[in-house]
Amino acid sequence: MDLKEILLLLEKFQDSDLTQLKVQLSGDLFEAKRGQDYSEESYVKQETAAKKSFVRTQPETTTEKEEPSTTLEESLEGLIQVNAPLVGTFYARPGEDEDPFVNLGDTVKKGQVLCILEAMKVMNEIKSPCDGVVRKIHMKDGEAVDFGKTMFLLEEV
Repeated sequence: MDLKEILLLLEKFQDSDLTQLKVQLSGDLFEAKRGQDYSEESYVKQETAAKKSFVRTQPETTTEKEEPSTTLEESLEGLIQVNAPLVGTFYARPGEDEDPFVNLGDTVKKGQVLCILEAMKVMNEIKSPCDGVVRKIHMKDGEAVDFGKTMFLLEEV
């Protein structure tokens, strides 16, 4: 099962009323759960499962909180979010004594490696979805990443 298939499954799962999904394709087993009865081993946490998209948004509870949410949306206008496709550990550099893959303000090409996400001892390269400039790096080297969390903001060029 490749990453595109997994992301498509997760998108369909998030848009549905299902609380659990278990799929086995070509020997690969994929599970996703949401709701009150999930365990710590679940791949989709409750906070992301309730959403209908991969982008986190602030809940609209009062009029005062709507203004910062609008400001956040306006500040993201024209920027591309690079979200974590899986749960893992974020690595900004290929090795401890090496330079980071990208720095703030760097120009990147489509397909260029932005970081590595380690999941179950497998190193997954996260590549740029477009040509652009790195405007924000949300993660720190060695930090745990949840599925769907925004790691980078890119300005497309």
